[in-house]
Amino acid sequence: MRITLPTGAVDKITLPGGPVAANTKGNQTLVALHDTKSVAVMTGDKTDRTITGLASADQALPVDDGKAVVLDRLRTAVFDLDPAAGTVGAGLRAGDGATNAVTDKYGRVLVTDSRGGELLVYKPDTLVELQRYPVAGGPYGIAYDPHRDLAWITLTAVNQVVAYDVAGGEPVERHRVPSVRQPNSVAVDPSTGRVLVASADGGGVQVITP
Repeated sequence: MRITLPTGAVDKITLPGGPVAANTKGNQTLVALHDTKSVAVMTGDKTDRTITGLASADQALPVDDGKAVVLDRLRTAVFDLDPAAGTVGAGLRAGDGATNAVTDKYGRVLVTDSRGGELLVYKPDTLVELQRYPVAGGPYGIAYDPHRDLAWITLTAVNQVVAYDVAGGEPVERHRVPSVRQPNSVAVDPSTGRVLVASADGGGVQVITP
């Protein structure tokens, strides 16, 4: 489902395989397919190819130079992906329970480790771990604001949302806000800085203006 903002127009696309997450860069969209453990590479509404060979495909994130990184929750790992060649490359373990991931404007991949209670940062072209930072409270959802260099992380064990400045060599906490119950999902509007937090327990959607 593609939603055009600010009109809210909805465009539905049928895609088999159990799509669970989609990320777009330029005119290319990568869709993680849970049921078939694969990634669909799309241009517009057309599927160019489907990449297999994964134990689990939970998120596929485009990065620089036409490459991508796949988050594999089953193996709590991240893997290189070449969308053009349709191949899966090297992998690296990501903590004890990698859950969600985003990319930042520096080309890094930020991963929440719910079981280990950490924010993990990776350099995707070589899959080098750059940072491990402790985040108490059950880090789960994550969103990135490129204009303010803030990584917003939901804490499901304490019903909070915390924002870290990730521009430097170590994350620095900037905001901490009580949230709706079971805050599994978070998104940020970079034009305004407003944060939207969705409850997985019937608590609705919370809008935060930092």
